[in-house]
Amino acid sequence: MSLRWLLLIFVIAIGLTVLFWAPLWQGGGLIGGDLYPYFFPQKALYAEQIADGESHLWNNLVGFGYPQLAESQTGVYYPPNPLLYRVLSVNDAYNVCQIGHYVLAFVFTWLLMRRLDLSPLGAVLGAIVFVYGWFPPRICLEWAIIGGVYLPLSLWCVESFLQTSRRGWLLVMAMVMGVHLLAGHFNLAFITQLTVLGYVLLRVLMSWESLAGSVRNRNPLFVILPVMLAIAGGFALASVQLLPTWELKQLSQREDIGAYHDPGYGHLPPWYLSQVVAPWMWYSAETDPDQALSSIKSFSIASATNKAEAHLYFGMVPLALILYRLALVYLGHSLDRRQLSLLLLGFAAVIYSTGWLLPITRHLPGFSFFMGPGRYGIVTTLAASVLTGAGLDEFLARRPGSVKTIVTAVVLVLTLFDLHWVSRAVTYAVMIPDPPINHRHESEIGRIFTDYESAESQARPVRVWAPFANVLTMLNVSAYPTYLGLGPYQYFDNDLMMPKATDDMSPSELKQTREAQLQWLHDGSFTHILRTEPLNLNEWPDVRLVWQGFDRFLNPVFGRREPMYLYELADSLPRIHTEPATEERVDFETTGDRMSASLPSTNGGELVWTDLAYPGWMATIENSETVISSETRDGLFRTVDVPTGMTSVRWDYESSPYRIGAILSALALTAWMVCAVWLWHRRTNGASPPE
Repeated sequence: MSLRWLLLIFVIAIGLTVLFWAPLWQGGGLIGGDLYPYFFPQKALYAEQIADGESHLWNNLVGFGYPQLAESQTGVYYPPNPLLYRVLSVNDAYNVCQIGHYVLAFVFTWLLMRRLDLSPLGAVLGAIVFVYGWFPPRICLEWAIIGGVYLPLSLWCVESFLQTSRRGWLLVMAMVMGVHLLAGHFNLAFITQLTVLGYVLLRVLMSWESLAGSVRNRNPLFVILPVMLAIAGGFALASVQLLPTWELKQLSQREDIGAYHDPGYGHLPPWYLSQVVAPWMWYSAETDPDQALSSIKSFSIASATNKAEAHLYFGMVPLALILYRLALVYLGHSLDRRQLSLLLLGFAAVIYSTGWLLPITRHLPGFSFFMGPGRYGIVTTLAASVLTGAGLDEFLARRPGSVKTIVTAVVLVLTLFDLHWVSRAVTYAVMIPDPPINHRHESEIGRIFTDYESAESQARPVRVWAPFANVLTMLNVSAYPTYLGLGPYQYFDNDLMMPKATDDMSPSELKQTREAQLQWLHDGSFTHILRTEPLNLNEWPDVRLVWQGFDRFLNPVFGRREPMYLYELADSLPRIHTEPATEERVDFETTGDRMSASLPSTNGGELVWTDLAYPGWMATIENSETVISSETRDGLFRTVDVPTGMTSVRWDYESSPYRIGAILSALALTAWMVCAVWLWHRRTNGASPPE
């Protein structure tokens, strides 16, 4: 592989991002899907924590708080994030991260295909099919391209090891696996690990003769075992992320399969595979794929899905090249065993994506933790992209030089046109020139919250009940309800969360529910209510309207031209209070993972902090040793017993899994560096096997 080709591939990769994501290059942004309810709120707080030099372990704004590192999708220790979110705005950092991963995904896929002996142009076409066939419809999901980068990269590393027997490739793969896990998007990491292991197994069984000589001389077990050790090394390197997540998993909605955790959600119904050969049936403006996916249940599992999770498309010209290559196999032109290995893995992946195997796999470790069987389609798309490149190579091999140039140009142009159209037709996110997140500091509601918190007469932190999960936390206030991929169980316990009113309630039932809702808001220290429709004040006593109108940030987020209504609650419990209650105020200061409170001299009792009770929160009482913070009787809030005369207390979040994980990651990184130096010395001394 020449440096000239590699530089050209980088130029092509960058050019393709301009073609597909030009508004992002120009300072625009994305809106739709999970971006504003989920990813942007996490990143906004993360950026502020970096700017203020605060810990990233805890998010104190979403709901009553949650362990931010453990939830994982903030990507606290993912290498690009600390730099990007320190030097750029949240929107620009997000865009740069997405575009950068598209560039890397294209380059790594091209390198893999070259390692599989595709021609440079065949590899370019294959990389286009993989990167721009599978990822753009999922642009509203941050994890898609960030996690997807590592599938071709990992396979490139393992194939390079099998071809050269150089152990340095396994060392690189261990780091690749570790960095992938640090991104916090574990589903694609799990799929990548399964694919790598499956590929190595098939490679050893089916194409032993193409392995490096020193590899062929080993027992097959000792070919597979080093790859498994490299994957294990990746787990060790990412311990700082994995151990806190494992703790949260035991205390989350994903501990058991139920209404809030359905492993079948996001599957690919078998009948929807027709999109591969007839995209016009589902991708036209007159068709609603989501309606079809929710109503047509022929041969489908009962779980819900959507058009992004169930998307699988390679392009019509690539499909023709795939069929052409398979037709040659039928005519006696054998398929490269490595390509056959990927084809078998892709076939297995598409079967699993239907959800048909869930009755078995839901009882297996790993499989039961993740939703989205349709995501296994990434393996199918990679296999299809390899066959596409191979099909182009075979077709061009039988054509004269002048025809090759014309055919290649036509194939590339038609494929790009096709995939570009699909990327706009199948998506929940759109690009706009001036995204709302750039105007969050212009929010009128945010200004009201700031004035409320700074008022000398009350000086209370805002907590707001809003119709939109997480979004208002970008105004630096606590907000409910929550939307978390992996969240503490309390947020999924209907007995602990806010009672819900339904349209079929009788007047007496509705009155009782409103009273229960008001009491819940009172006990949870809520200060405000934001609604898209005015409240019936006969049903909501003790609230007053403080503002109505168009908000520069929130209205564009939700595409609303109608006014919003902000209400203030009276007499809610302070965020920090004593029980039995006293008339004297408790003064306190809080950051994400620490709170210090100054109390009037008390007669003893219980100090309650209406933030989420979670393992690791420790309370230190004045002139006393640190004690474990306990919970309120319902298990929701933090409490500590206070002795008579106590005047101060401090809560700190001290996560044992984080500390242990940090030590293990440091040890693993040290071991990795020692191995790297040892291998480098062996190579410079001539002990490394030749390529």
